[in-house]
Amino acid sequence: MSFSVHKADWREQILSLPVFDTHTHMNKPGVPVAAQNVWDIVEYFWFRQELESVGYPKRVNEPSESERIDSFVEAFSRTRNTTWAQIVREVFRSLYGIELSDGASVRRADEAVRATGVDATWPRQVVDRLNIRRIATNIESDVDYPDLPGVGAAVPLWEGYETWITRLCDLDDPRTVGEEAIAAVRQDVAGIAERGYRGMRVHVHPFERGSQEANLAAVLHGDQLPSRKIDESEAHAFLAHTILRALSEQSGMFAQLFVGITPLPGTGEMMGVGNSHTIPGLYPLFRRYDCDFELVAGAPRLNMDIVQVSRIYPNVHAGGLWWYNFRTSTYLETLQARLEAVPAEKSVILASDGRCIEWCYAKTLLVKNLLADFLYAHIEAERIDRADALWVAQEWLFDAAQRRYV
Repeated sequence: MSFSVHKADWREQILSLPVFDTHTHMNKPGVPVAAQNVWDIVEYFWFRQELESVGYPKRVNEPSESERIDSFVEAFSRTRNTTWAQIVREVFRSLYGIELSDGASVRRADEAVRATGVDATWPRQVVDRLNIRRIATNIESDVDYPDLPGVGAAVPLWEGYETWITRLCDLDDPRTVGEEAIAAVRQDVAGIAERGYRGMRVHVHPFERGSQEANLAAVLHGDQLPSRKIDESEAHAFLAHTILRALSEQSGMFAQLFVGITPLPGTGEMMGVGNSHTIPGLYPLFRRYDCDFELVAGAPRLNMDIVQVSRIYPNVHAGGLWWYNFRTSTYLETLQARLEAVPAEKSVILASDGRCIEWCYAKTLLVKNLLADFLYAHIEAERIDRADALWVAQEWLFDAAQRRYV
């Protein structure tokens, strides 16, 4: 096996491949797809967490613009070793030709972002740079992206969750409305299928945030309502079972499960969870329900278990890396395990969680560069040939998601 392509040329080949971003929060009502100022990019939630960890003010709208910039420059310098800081730096370097380093560069960046924010052609320019063809959301009404026709996709979250959680928890005997809830879910799932969507996001935190015994009980028996008042976790478990059953009744539907992140009761905050029982604890769901599952992990400790379950069950697929799982180290470890053990058609690797098109671009650029270097090393070591490496990259970046979602 010989490989004579220069590394830079190989990277360009990977950068040119099509991309399906399987999870974002873009195109919210009243929120433009493009960033409107520098703060829309540098205060993206995940990076802001790191900035705050070194003293960046949690409430930055009160200081003057000058004080805000000074605070950012200091915190940015102190986090410059992290993956997130490197992503931010590369976004401004590659999209705007600006090296973020001091207050003056932040002001230039703000001017540049404000200019592109009102340019109707900018979102298309950004996605074309990395051949980002599809961008998914969990809200059906957000699927039609202005200035990006045909790019939007959806894996809808059931809109009846909040209403039915409240109804079920308010009753002394929730069984009195159990059949009504089941009928509502079936009707809505059938409607989603009729509108051409292939899957739904299903909440699974009632199966992962309790003790091992409580989680297993919710998986095995959560489809049955008791004749007593129930809490939100029990209501969520019942509705999750009901949605999975309804998806199983629709041919070709899948459930998108976000695992490893769950609400911290009573705080409104989210926390990373997951242990050696989290994914194996879901096995009964995979056996019980006749639909496909895609597992999107927010906790690094779950990655290897997702690899295992994806090669055990034909209806389970490995999804993107999300929340606390989006780092260079976790990607490299996960790419290695998936290359060794998971058929390429069962794996997608990008769920950017972006709030604006610039963050979709930023995370796509990181993943493509990591993937290019990862596969190049394997080709050089003669563990895979160039043709198969390109095939794997195409599956992971686009084809596997395109077949499942569209």
